[in-house]
Amino acid sequence: MKICIVANNAYGALTGEESGHIGGVERQTALLTEWLMARGHQVSIITWNEGGEEPVEYINDIKIIKLCKVSDGLPILRFFIPRWSSLITALKKADAEVYYHNCAEYVTGQVALWCKQNNKPFIYTVASDADCDIKLPNLKSKREEYLFKYGLTHASLVITQTKAQQVLLQNNYGISAEVINMPGTPPRQTPSFNRNNLFNNKKVIWVGRLHKVKRIEWLIDIANKMPDILFEVIGPIDDKSDYINEILPRLTKANNINYKGKISRLDMPDIYQNATILCCTSIYEGFPNTYLEAWSYGVPVITTIDPDDIIKDKQLGFHVTEKDNFPEHIKKIMQDKEKWQLASFNSQKYYLENHDQEHVMKKFENVFQNISSYKVKNHFNQQSDIWSNYYKNHAVTISHLDLQHRLIHCQNMLARISLIQVTPRLLDIGCGSGDSFSAIKTSGNWRIEGIDISNKMVKEANLAYPDINAQVANAIALPFSDRTFQVVVSLGVLEYIPEYKQAIREASRVLSPQGSLIISIPNKQSIFRQLRRLESMITIPLKNLISRKKNKQKNEKIFHRQWHQKAFIDVLQQQQFYIENIEYCTYALLSPKLEEATANIKMCQWLNKKLSNKLVLNKFLANTIIIHARVINS
Repeated sequence: MKICIVANNAYGALTGEESGHIGGVERQTALLTEWLMARGHQVSIITWNEGGEEPVEYINDIKIIKLCKVSDGLPILRFFIPRWSSLITALKKADAEVYYHNCAEYVTGQVALWCKQNNKPFIYTVASDADCDIKLPNLKSKREEYLFKYGLTHASLVITQTKAQQVLLQNNYGISAEVINMPGTPPRQTPSFNRNNLFNNKKVIWVGRLHKVKRIEWLIDIANKMPDILFEVIGPIDDKSDYINEILPRLTKANNINYKGKISRLDMPDIYQNATILCCTSIYEGFPNTYLEAWSYGVPVITTIDPDDIIKDKQLGFHVTEKDNFPEHIKKIMQDKEKWQLASFNSQKYYLENHDQEHVMKKFENVFQNISSYKVKNHFNQQSDIWSNYYKNHAVTISHLDLQHRLIHCQNMLARISLIQVTPRLLDIGCGSGDSFSAIKTSGNWRIEGIDISNKMVKEANLAYPDINAQVANAIALPFSDRTFQVVVSLGVLEYIPEYKQAIREASRVLSPQGSLIISIPNKQSIFRQLRRLESMITIPLKNLISRKKNKQKNEKIFHRQWHQKAFIDVLQQQQFYIENIEYCTYALLSPKLEEATANIKMCQWLNKKLSNKLVLNKFLANTIIIHARVINS
């Protein structure tokens, strides 16, 4: 898979950390890139031009596409040319299947806009709690805030590090985010390393960039109150303000603080393998890499930031909110070996169970590979509570009629299928809340199984039909062996799948020789659908304009495809299917305002009766086509 990661400051992390800002985001980018490359994916990274002579450089087989230099261009104008213009060029040059960005920046909006204009999926990952704050404290101008908010609300998927961040995004922006734990850097332990010996080092370490949000002054004050304890500070200066000019002399003159400054990543294992406690004094964080690195060696944490209360709940150290309480908790763990050993053991155990690189990176890989299905999944999760109404309530809306009529055609097709097996196996792809199961049962002695991308829909199906195996799965990767089923049914599903040809291949794979596929598709040739498209061309721009004036968030539409009958049949034939039967249903205007109109519903019912045998008219009037196809014997 071709993946593009936009990480303006990652050049140094990829080349040896000799240039630019190196923080948790940049380290995560390097880790993710290396892992994806090892899995056979093609990864390109877009960064500032901070070295090398060529605009495209390969480092360890990673393709680095360079923007302009940060200093290039004239003040004010440089935001557009060359910064934005070089980003557009780089995004085109990457030519990826999916684009990814981490951390709240104006760049988030620029990438999201380009992806939207070029019909490319865009994934955004939250880097800290501040990214979810409605006030966005890390952004310096209204322009940056506007662009970031645009990117955040127009991403195909947003990923958070913690459940707390997920809740913040839902409350502040109405965004349903996915939680994925942060991957840790695999520990590089020396042959002589023994976790239990760390207690004897009696050393407190502080790792991070020197910036006011990290509050290194707290650590200096804490150290002054604990002259018998050795403190070690590791991190580059990342703030040129008066704050640093005031703090740096205090830091370097403290008798019991060893300030080591910025050190190489290769030397960091020695730091953790000679520490007893890691301290964090930050105002806010995401899920710090330093925690994961410390825990991977069994070093407990005493900190102001406790993501999702895991430090408290898992006993990985202490969560401290006040500066004056740090000495008490440091002594508590430094002077009690049993207490320290418990926290140390828990820390290493928690890291291995929740942040092991291989386990977490597979989740990111899965997200990249299945990005097109996330909006569909969220859409149908939200529909789970009302979906049964479409099957049970008669003639309420055109949508009700469409589902009910295509299910009736499916029943009739199933009833005509003659099979040798006493209990033939049938797979319902997109089974939803299971409302089709009872109708399918009436057409034969089927052994039914179902899959759906919506976990909420599947939960409803399992509750309503405990005797039927329904599970969460994707139509493009069915969790079944070859030639498992005699029949596959898929009604109202394929139109939501960009990779619909792969879904058809999967259906063919799990079908036995001469197995039947019953599938419905939206009819692109329908005059009623043509009128709906014309209406949308007029009304959607007006709605967008009104929502912008009222400062309302625009609802992003999910993917939805329509087909000409001949084009779709050609695809089926390419996948070794032959056509057994074709039926049509639903003849009505599809305007949302006419969904519940009595006249529209009656017209649909009348035309269903009158046009049942008028094949030529059906092809140009019916909104839905139902096809029964069989696998050609090999």
